[in-house]
Amino acid sequence: MITQPITVKRLKELCEEQIAKGNGDKIIILSNDDEGNGYHECYYEFTEDVASNDMWGEIDDPETKIILG
Repeated sequence: MITQPITVKRLKELCEEQIAKGNGDKIIILSNDDEGNGYHECYYEFTEDVASNDMWGEIDDPETKIILG
């Protein structure tokens, strides 16, 4: 179980593990919240411009973040 936020490098490692297991063609679904109370498909790739996409001022340090999904 992951107990801390995932970096891009760690996500790559996790993806490589899943590809090796034969899961490379499966669709990715993401949790709706931090408790896993629901899921939705991942429709978007990475967005680097975090600051412009932070409409509610929720991201504490946009320079250290990247958006996925």
